[in-house]
Amino acid sequence: MCFSAEASFAVGGTLLILGVATIRKVIHKKDLPIALIPIIFALQQMVEGLLWISLVEDDSLQIQFWLSQIYGIFIGIIWPLFAPFSVYYSETNCKRRKIIASIGIAGVGLATYTIVGLAKQPIVAEIINYSINYKHDVSGYQLVIVFYLLATCVPFIFSSYKQLYIAGILITIGFFVAYLTFLQTFASVWCFFAAISSSMIYFYFVHRIKEPLIPIS
Repeated sequence: MCFSAEASFAVGGTLLILGVATIRKVIHKKDLPIALIPIIFALQQMVEGLLWISLVEDDSLQIQFWLSQIYGIFIGIIWPLFAPFSVYYSETNCKRRKIIASIGIAGVGLATYTIVGLAKQPIVAEIINYSINYKHDVSGYQLVIVFYLLATCVPFIFSSYKQLYIAGILITIGFFVAYLTFLQTFASVWCFFAAISSSMIYFYFVHRIKEPLIPIS
């Protein structure tokens, strides 16, 4: 599988258009954070597209440095915080909201961990096998991966809404596929698939299912 600046820009541009269309369908304030997800992914893919160009053309190290850190902020700070928050904010079932809020604690911990980690050791990006490897030493990597899965994927699976649930299943499958087959470039590959999966957010606004898929008594 080959990834490139063109692939990142294509996905980013498509999600930007889809994101604008999604936001235009927002009626209730509680749905706005969910509606912003495709646009945030679009921006993230645009950043990676620029990083691709910088790495391929052996551009300024300073440009590569800042693009790498910005991408790291998306991965390690924005998503662990925003994913559980957006699902929590849109959820109407009280018991599900409590579960999602509990999961959000893992997101806060990961975001804090990332902030400290980036301050101590900046990310260095390099191209490996047609994907980007974001080099950064992570203590207790296996545990961090588990908490990252919990914070960024599981909240969607606990949503009462079918399309958010499906999006959660898709990004979770993408998570394991990327981790098992693209270990060195896991962050880049998984975010690419997660970005594509975020298109399901649009259909959340088109076909909403109000009843929980898995009733919680």
